[in-house]
Amino acid sequence: MPQPARATVRIALPVVLAVLACVACSPDEPPTPVDSRTPSAGPSATTAGTDPVTAEVVLKGDRVTLEVGPVVVTDDIGMLRIAGPKDASLQTGLWDVFVSLSPGANGVRLVDLSEGTVSLPARTESDAVFASWVMSVGGPATDTAAEAAGEQTEVLYVAFAAPSTSTVDVLLPGGAGLVEGVPVADAGDAGVLTIPTSEIREEPVATAPVVRLDSYTEQVGGQVRTRTTSQTVTVAIGSDVLFGVDSADLGAQADAALTAAAQQVGAYDGGALAVVGHTDDVADDAYNQGLSERRAQAVAARLGELADLAGFDVSVQGRGESEPTATGTSDEARAANRRVELVLTTQGEVAEVTEPSAGALPETTGPTAAGQGAVTIDSGNDVPVDVRVREVRRVGRYLVGSLEVSNTAGAAKADGTLFSTGAWDARGSFDAGLQQAATNVTLLRGDLRLYPVDYLTGEDRRDPLADRIIDAPEPGDSILVTVLWPDPGTDTVVVDAPTRSKQITQSTAVDMGARPFRITDVPVTEGR
Repeated sequence: MPQPARATVRIALPVVLAVLACVACSPDEPPTPVDSRTPSAGPSATTAGTDPVTAEVVLKGDRVTLEVGPVVVTDDIGMLRIAGPKDASLQTGLWDVFVSLSPGANGVRLVDLSEGTVSLPARTESDAVFASWVMSVGGPATDTAAEAAGEQTEVLYVAFAAPSTSTVDVLLPGGAGLVEGVPVADAGDAGVLTIPTSEIREEPVATAPVVRLDSYTEQVGGQVRTRTTSQTVTVAIGSDVLFGVDSADLGAQADAALTAAAQQVGAYDGGALAVVGHTDDVADDAYNQGLSERRAQAVAARLGELADLAGFDVSVQGRGESEPTATGTSDEARAANRRVELVLTTQGEVAEVTEPSAGALPETTGPTAAGQGAVTIDSGNDVPVDVRVREVRRVGRYLVGSLEVSNTAGAAKADGTLFSTGAWDARGSFDAGLQQAATNVTLLRGDLRLYPVDYLTGEDRRDPLADRIIDAPEPGDSILVTVLWPDPGTDTVVVDAPTRSKQITQSTAVDMGARPFRITDVPVTEGR
């Protein structure tokens, strides 16, 4: 529909960085707290044509109404528009400091939950985020009364690779959540709802990453660990559950782990299957090489009895101690390195295998609740918070979870890490940028544990498709935390945060600060 013209003051991102950094540290007017007991369970939106999606979100603890979209395509670039009231502080509210030290909407991500991809903000050759902040005279894009009254709106534009679909979903940071069905439009149809890239930066776009979503699961008490990417499925089985010390004879507990592994392989009709043995660094290279080969042979033989491998091209290899998965010589690192990996490369689409194993739910050491009931945990600085699952909805191939954290009893701000494992991700990799991310909130189906889906942002770095910075609530306030998981295909789910520790020496384990809890019987609603 035609859009009214408006006066705008456009400020390119580099010009306002110093000012906005100060604003982020000490705002002139503190935001008005929202009623923490009744936050939105997630953005509610309606859209038609190129009109923006109107979404009520909780952003940094404040309830805000945003206009999200459209994503306007020019050549191979899609320009996303996000608008809010004058005091929405979008520039800092949508900023992820662990992505870039410069304030801006670098925490925004476009996701395609049918195809399983995530698009990250475009960058220039100097690695600057391709974004611009605008103060526009006028209210919402279709509100001519606000235009006449001279009201102001904050508007952010962020560039991405051009989507190929008619709509996209937008994941906003800071508790704002997933906004679904944002329209994608051509530049000629968008009117005043976009600006040319030339008005943002003189530098052209150098990169506009679009990456695949991957999954990670664990079974049999973490002894069977499966990483699924778009090309391969890698099942790592801990040798300690398969073999005795210095032995290549399968033990009494081996079948439980190999049965779980056989489920992963049996989901495919065929492909190349490499069975690869690995050892720790104890003993010499020659001995470890031979031991890894014998162990791989034993696993391949038993796997052939548990699963039909007729359609697979099976190879058996030993790598000895040459390819450790964990660094150091601690008991934990060596145990992780003692493993047999099944590396499956299929010729068809890689599927998610989420059927339960024979195992029951593992025990939990934390508080429990059911449905929309709340558990109370220590936030990490001796301030109790209530955690409940506001909603889990099915969107495409994934589940989108919205968790509410309420500081109803504490006399101080809850400044703990809440849902993370410190500077380590759920799989033990060190990444300082994840120290506040929601990496430790999982789903359970039987003893199959599904972690938040993630994606590669570098050779060895993975980011979860979840809130990366959780700004814990002030007294009397609530926040919302968004997490996306693989879809286990059930009508209800179990949301579980396990206990985590890290082995530093052979005799010393450090508490990772994760607060365990479990909420069972959470209903799954249908999304788009």
